[in-house]
Amino acid sequence: MKSDIEIPEVKGVYIAAIQIENEEKHLEWWICLINDQNIPIENVIVNSRGYSDLETKKGKVTASLRKNIKVVSAKSAVRLEPIMPEVFELFNEYWVMFFEDDIMKDRKYIFGPHTLDMRFSEDLPVLNTQGILVR
Repeated sequence: MKSDIEIPEVKGVYIAAIQIENEEKHLEWWICLINDQNIPIENVIVNSRGYSDLETKKGKVTASLRKNIKVVSAKSAVRLEPIMPEVFELFNEYWVMFFEDDIMKDRKYIFGPHTLDMRFSEDLPVLNTQGILVR
């Protein structure tokens, strides 16, 4: 039965948005996956998409993108993708699936509309910079 299924909790793994200066000296927003644990996570799959209606996940929508990462080391972060200002008005969802100690875990992280703004920034674990963190 459904009540017998144990759903493992995800701790110490986050999605963050940071600003990075590009070659032309302009700031770009990048989405990063942070592993703030003392153990690596493996066989990571990240599915990203955007939508304007949180309940139906429809309305104005973006393409769905997937990224595979073999290993994210302990206390490290990886850049996933740049995010364009044109989608800041949408809910931007990142569904992260991975193995930790041979246990499959997953979690959805969602940036709300207009939350990718440095006014909402905070110190980020591992990256030692300011950015927007989804816990």
